[in-house]
Amino acid sequence: MLQRFSPMQGGRAQMPHNRKHMLPSLRLGSELLRGPQLRARTTCCSVLDTVAHLLSRPEPTTVTSNGTGSEYRDGLPPCADPGTHLAPALFPASRLRELGLDVLLNVPTVVIAGDQSSGKSSVVEGIAGVALPRSDGTCTRCPTEVRMRTVLGASTPGPWECRIKLCRDYDDEGKRLHKKPAEELFCRVTDRSHIAACVTAAQAVLLNPEAVSKAPGGAGAFVPDVSGARPKEASALRDLGSASDYQLMFTANKVVLEIDGAEEDLTIIDLPGIIHHHGKGKQYIEMVERMTKDYLKPANHIIAMVLPAGLDPETQAIRGWVREADPSGHRSIGIITKPDILADNAHIANRKLVELVCGRHEGAGQGEGYMHLGYYVVKNPSQEQLQEGITFTSAREAEEHYFKSSPHWASAVATSQHLRTRLGTGNLRTGLSALQVQQIEVQLPAIQQNAREHLAVYSKKLAEMPPPPSHDAFMELHTLVWRAAEALEGHVHATSATGDMAFYQTTKKLYKEYGQSVVRSTPAFVVGWTLITALNTKDKGIAPPSGSDPHEAAIGELDLAKYKPKDKPEATASSVLQSLDKMLARLQFPEKHMTLEQVQELRRRHEGRELPGFSPYSAVEELIRQHKGQWTNHANECLKAVADAVRGEGMAVLQETLGRYPKALGAIGAAFLDYVEELTVTAADQIHLLVDMEDADTFTLNECIFSKDQARFLRRLKRAYMPKTAQDGGDGAKLGGDGEEQDGGGKKQDGGGKKQDGGGKKQDGDGGRMKLVTDADEELRMMAACLAYFKVASRRVQDNVALVIRNILLRRLANRYTFVTAVMQKAGLATAEGLDPSAAARALLEEDQALAARRMQLQDMKRRLQEAMAVLHAPAV
Repeated sequence: MLQRFSPMQGGRAQMPHNRKHMLPSLRLGSELLRGPQLRARTTCCSVLDTVAHLLSRPEPTTVTSNGTGSEYRDGLPPCADPGTHLAPALFPASRLRELGLDVLLNVPTVVIAGDQSSGKSSVVEGIAGVALPRSDGTCTRCPTEVRMRTVLGASTPGPWECRIKLCRDYDDEGKRLHKKPAEELFCRVTDRSHIAACVTAAQAVLLNPEAVSKAPGGAGAFVPDVSGARPKEASALRDLGSASDYQLMFTANKVVLEIDGAEEDLTIIDLPGIIHHHGKGKQYIEMVERMTKDYLKPANHIIAMVLPAGLDPETQAIRGWVREADPSGHRSIGIITKPDILADNAHIANRKLVELVCGRHEGAGQGEGYMHLGYYVVKNPSQEQLQEGITFTSAREAEEHYFKSSPHWASAVATSQHLRTRLGTGNLRTGLSALQVQQIEVQLPAIQQNAREHLAVYSKKLAEMPPPPSHDAFMELHTLVWRAAEALEGHVHATSATGDMAFYQTTKKLYKEYGQSVVRSTPAFVVGWTLITALNTKDKGIAPPSGSDPHEAAIGELDLAKYKPKDKPEATASSVLQSLDKMLARLQFPEKHMTLEQVQELRRRHEGRELPGFSPYSAVEELIRQHKGQWTNHANECLKAVADAVRGEGMAVLQETLGRYPKALGAIGAAFLDYVEELTVTAADQIHLLVDMEDADTFTLNECIFSKDQARFLRRLKRAYMPKTAQDGGDGAKLGGDGEEQDGGGKKQDGGGKKQDGGGKKQDGDGGRMKLVTDADEELRMMAACLAYFKVASRRVQDNVALVIRNILLRRLANRYTFVTAVMQKAGLATAEGLDPSAAARALLEEDQALAARRMQLQDMKRRLQEAMAVLHAPAV
């Protein structure tokens, strides 16, 4: 086998001195490549192809470091001089991983995945040159990141050292933390034989977060004592009990190994082995599968898939997952383990394996999922050899001996120089390192651009966030409440700076709905087959209805005979009216009505000492009073609806100004609602006083309007009571919207209703009818007076109730000075009693945890991206 560039002597890599002044060179037979030529060769062809090219030369490959005079045979690619090329290339990548930005910035990373029994742990050990935990229950239960560096500084290699760190990106429930904590140094190790014990303890710390948080000294209490030849387990670790009883079965948090003085510059992530059954439930199988797939998915991850020999790769779960994550196969490498499981006489199986590694198997280079990066084969120690304590040097020598002595591999190597670069742990480590460096160099400009773009995005998001609480909490809270008062004032008076008129339009709509309720509570009388009401369409504020005879509905009348069912000759006007509820609601006709017979009965009850021709006034008062009493409920409903709208709008405004301070929002919101309730009660008292006056008295000074309306209503009532006859000159005249008659041509006549006959002489129309004396004249006059009174009073009560609500509730609420004073006082922030206002304000201005966490997350990400930019634009990079 080929010797390593840095041969192991006593378990430690021997590095040449004066690395700072070295110029890498590569001799290809008589051709010597230096500096730029060496780099150019690397960029002209892929790293792995260059490896194959170099090893296909018959001459011995000699790598020379200027000034040392040392020569080594090796399978390193031209770019793999660790002291002057690999370490500078990997340094920014390693730093980005420490900052937790490797996924965000798409830093190329080698991820090793495979079955728990695939030999994956031995592969990682061979690459890293350290032993990992193997005891029962201490298998890999969290990702392990190994960062290997060949040099510490620019001029001296330094001793071999491993720093074990804890990388906590997730909480106990597996949710990513808002702020990434810095990696915590767990311990330093200078003896390779101590690594397994220290990694076991570090993994236990990540799997038992509750116990660690309670332990004196935190994670440090679990560090083994490595002062002697053999590490001693910490008592805190023993107290955790069996590994199967740990708090967590698996965790996505990582154990990080930073190895200086390693054999190669390389960073790998070892994932927990894929399991197919677990004694504590299927959820752990799914957890490992989910974790594995999450690591395979990123396009910047180079997938190293570990597969045991003797099994068809296509039957392995990992193969399907890799094909799913990398269908093109351009970022996947296969690592075949345990080749010795195939007997020497298993010729077909061995031939297929050789062809697979050589890339000559059927379908090579074609089809979805074909791995263009190919396969490696490694031979690691057996369990028996590990138990006997085989050294790393002996393990690698045994591996080399196996490939040289195996008839299948030895003969294949003799005919394929490419295959030579694909056998053994050393070649695997070198190939992965070269591939990772190549990918980093190729993607470095994109990583830098990515970092710039993300920094701009996160800086913008941070700038758009509200500032954190001020040091003067009371002044800030006062300012925020003032802003809320200002906004509320704009909404109430329709002067909002945003032009939002929604609240004003809402209250106006509520007033109109209240007015409709008042309209429908006015009196209506049925005389004959005619329904006569107090208000016309103008009074109601609605458009004239369409239909066969819109004039009747426009003036507030309805000819019920038109709606009488033909199949029910016995139907009465009242029964017909009851079937027209929907139409009456649409036309805003009153909900209730009285018949002439009911009014006659009411009048008879009040007859007293009056002379004939005089109606008892008490009967008129009772008729009017019977139609009162409904306005109180309507007014209360209107006030309640407006107050509810105020509460909703006010709380929305407070949410906008105080939403990031939940405690302040709760306290100020409660004070605001208390203030609204106080104003609502005051408005309700005033409304009750107003409506009570309307209900308790029958009074108006609008004598002219009242008299005219009464006269019009009386004519309409009498016309309904006395159908047209030949005596009254019935000519089919109709009433216009203002109650005056219109002739057939549409011309308005005077109030007396006079018109001309065919001979040109004027005759009385309604005037003649009005002179006729009937037995219902007194009742008709009572009805006319009632209708005229409500025509006046309904307008009055509609406006006055709305004015009370606007003046007492809305106008006072929209006064920013009284608003701030009242709300701050009710919140206990403007009085000398109780808590100091400043102390209370500080307690209230405790920011929403989610918002504070978001700001912290953005600040942390911005800080890390700024550090990343400094690393990526350092002169060495």
